[in-house]
Amino acid sequence: MDFYNKESYSIDDIEYVISNEVEENIHLDYKASGALDKDERKRSEITKDVSAFANSDGGIIVYGISEEDHKPKEISPIDGRVYTKEWLENVIQQIQPRIENVMIYPIRVNDLGQSIYVVNIPRSGKAPHMARDKRYYKRFNFKSEPMEDYEVKDLYNRISIPKLEILGCLLNHREEDDEVVYNLFASIKNNGNIVCETYKLNFYINNASCCESVSYKPLEEKNSFTILGKNRLKLSSPSQEPIYPGEALDIGHFQITVKKENSATFWQGIVIDMILFYSGGNNDLAYIPSTKEYIEGREEIDNYIEGKNSNRITIQEK
Repeated sequence: MDFYNKESYSIDDIEYVISNEVEENIHLDYKASGALDKDERKRSEITKDVSAFANSDGGIIVYGISEEDHKPKEISPIDGRVYTKEWLENVIQQIQPRIENVMIYPIRVNDLGQSIYVVNIPRSGKAPHMARDKRYYKRFNFKSEPMEDYEVKDLYNRISIPKLEILGCLLNHREEDDEVVYNLFASIKNNGNIVCETYKLNFYINNASCCESVSYKPLEEKNSFTILGKNRLKLSSPSQEPIYPGEALDIGHFQITVKKENSATFWQGIVIDMILFYSGGNNDLAYIPSTKEYIEGREEIDNYIEGKNSNRITIQEK
């Protein structure tokens, strides 16, 4: 279950994270009922925790679950008659500047008097955000910690730096005489606040020993391929057009030709490791066509390719 990208939440979602002991992390925090209180200190803590997520990479705070050793322990319901959704919204809005698109999802355990609030906080393009105590915070491991001066200054640059993401990958095929032709491309999106004109997507094809030949379509002089070893091939596709904030486009359009007698081996073994380079950093994603699974994170990708155990995250294929 993708707990971070749901359009609504129910008691079933809460029971899921508790029964599966979904641990707190840089994107997830649990707070018992006592975290919501009308005294100054507790309200400052709320703005501290919410602003830390917005200043970092976004995430979710669940108010109404107690934790032990960073794992959810049990439901610790909040009195929704005293601490309403509107009251919580008003506290969060005291963060300066105001964080856009914060979503609060109320869950009623039995009635209004036993409530849970799932607060979904986006990564903010208007960071840094200041809490009620006039300080700036970031999310680090399981906690919200004060930011150093240089970190605050770096966040001021966030609004002027694009943020590109690999949305997914597609590898389809057709049979031609004694060959199978695979068509490969990926979708990328600009989640930042400015236009991105310079970027490059590399596809690293693993299990490439079965490749008889490689061509690309459409024929672009900038596109290239490099043989890195017996079982590894790099296909490179640099920027084709500017990507505006919120815009997505397809990139790549390579063809990989494999002899029919090798196609089953190729399909079962292929791992497509993608790295998207741009001025704001890079984004990594690997795709396993045979199972339609994705792997996120460089360490997890490398471990999987090397045959080690890794955590695989299933994403709906585009």
